[in-house]
Amino acid sequence: MTSTLLSGSATHVGGRDNNQDSMLVADGLYAVADGIGGFVKGDVASRLALDTLESTYAADRTVAGLLGAARAANEAVWLRANADGTSMGTTLVAVAMTTDAGAVAVNIGDSRLYRLRGGELAQLTDDHTVLAELLRSREVSDDDARNHPHRHVLTRAVGVGPEVEIDHAELSAEADDRLLLCTDGLFNALEDDDIRQLLGADADPQRICDLLVEAALAADADDNVTALVLDVR
Repeated sequence: MTSTLLSGSATHVGGRDNNQDSMLVADGLYAVADGIGGFVKGDVASRLALDTLESTYAADRTVAGLLGAARAANEAVWLRANADGTSMGTTLVAVAMTTDAGAVAVNIGDSRLYRLRGGELAQLTDDHTVLAELLRSREVSDDDARNHPHRHVLTRAVGVGPEVEIDHAELSAEADDRLLLCTDGLFNALEDDDIRQLLGADADPQRICDLLVEAALAADADDNVTALVLDVR
């Protein structure tokens, strides 16, 4: 994969009182985190996770370094929560340009990575939620999923325990691909076809992010909405 990525990003408080989403656009590292709304200091957790990810990854830009940075982010949030005597947590999805494997994605929780290629939209990450696991095991149908009582319950998150399982994978990405990192406030408000059409618009990444967030707000998004778009060149 070419190492040239053009980026844009946008976030909005949406239907919440404060914004617990955070974004990161750094040298060869792009990430989105969504602080868990049920816990206090979700905004602190998401920012701390991304700041730790960035500083730790900068010292070792290999795949192993990326995974170590994700583990460090988990530990930082966990230790901060213990120090404050509270519960903190956040999702995390990131794309990194590693020195040994090119583009690699990591994710924990239900923030997502999508790829648009040739007009086709693909979700490249698995959600770590009760509902997603039930769907993968075919214990519930797609129709039942829409109103499932546990559809938003996470099975993994950064900072809720001393260790966390991290999904990671090398990315297949080609020139003219467009990548989207986003929080659930966006994809819960929009249908996949809406996301596909907006990502396919002939505009730069920043304009695409603005359009995605505007569309989610127009659809009465009841959560914080964050989008980070990468164009592969």
